[in-house]
Amino acid sequence: MATEDRPTADGARDGARDAAGDGPLAWWEQGEEPDYRATLANERTFLAWTRTALAMLAGSLAILQLPRVAPFVLRLALSAYLIAAAVATTLVGYHQWRTRQARMRHRRPLGHGPVQALLALAFVVLAALICAVVVVGAH
Repeated sequence: MATEDRPTADGARDGARDAAGDGPLAWWEQGEEPDYRATLANERTFLAWTRTALAMLAGSLAILQLPRVAPFVLRLALSAYLIAAAVATTLVGYHQWRTRQARMRHRRPLGHGPVQALLALAFVVLAALICAVVVVGAH
């Protein structure tokens, strides 16, 4: 039974088969091997997303340890927001890395999305939460 070879959302071909014809290729085996410099740059970008997430996790723990800054409930809310932002940052970073890697393998444009705008919005909300902690903690 033949499979139709259509591009998927990340630029891969869902009809690609392995050499033996047994089953579909994994996404990282489809297409051509991209230039190693582009692959390494893509990996460095993913690592930057990961470092950002780790910094947010460290910040979430640190804010809980500052009892004189603000009431516990406000510190807990800020900490929970930082944890959620760290998880989202990790997931978005992985998705960006995988999508771009697949697109490079198929020599497709890398594309762009609303990720940067959403990240900026998340940091604006974080800044507002920090301002609330500072204002409440000052009283």
